[in-house]
Amino acid sequence: MQGQHVVEIDRKVPLALFAFVAGALSLLLLVVSVLTPPPATPAELLAFASTHRLAYGLFASLVLAWAVLSVPLIVTLGTMLRSQGGTLTGVAQLLSAGGVLLLGFAVFANTAALLSIVAAGNAPHPEDPIYLAAIWINLSFYLTDPGLMTWGLGQFLFGWIAWRSEVLPNWLAVIGIIGGLAGLSTLAVFQTPVLALVQLLSFTIWGFVTGSSLLRSRRSILATA
Repeated sequence: MQGQHVVEIDRKVPLALFAFVAGALSLLLLVVSVLTPPPATPAELLAFASTHRLAYGLFASLVLAWAVLSVPLIVTLGTMLRSQGGTLTGVAQLLSAGGVLLLGFAVFANTAALLSIVAAGNAPHPEDPIYLAAIWINLSFYLTDPGLMTWGLGQFLFGWIAWRSEVLPNWLAVIGIIGGLAGLSTLAVFQTPVLALVQLLSFTIWGFVTGSSLLRSRRSILATA
């Protein structure tokens, strides 16, 4: 029995760290997205990307790091809630992880496309880069919506399962459901980042609260060991 306690305690520490890392990266991505809204026109966007290439590259790296390091948090949530949701928890886990990775690739591809237009240099016709940028501005929503909606359905299911369980607080379950509904609505409310920001905020809160819950559980095990 003592050995089982030790194993459980040892597992909770790294899982809590992964949850905090995912929450911190989500918060950083949220802050960057809010503080640096995209320029209004394709011409302004190209000019901005041309003078901030390093910042765009760092943003693309941040998105990829967030997508990859969010998966352990999603796996952890599935482990914590599996006894309550059974197969449905596995579905939520798969949808959330798949949606996050799909979203990360979509944002990276869009950023890479803009940087590629800038790096291509002089175009055969001066208006060509602006035309290409206009296409990618509109295409970015079509690229990100599938990931946001898939992730949103996973978030919604996690929130629903958490509401029925006593593993996580009900208020957190409500936040998860709201974030999930925001993600599911992104295609209906076209060309606005607001719903994606609501979804990301929800995931940020889930990351920090999940990490705190794991550490509290660890202390409880130590107290009763």
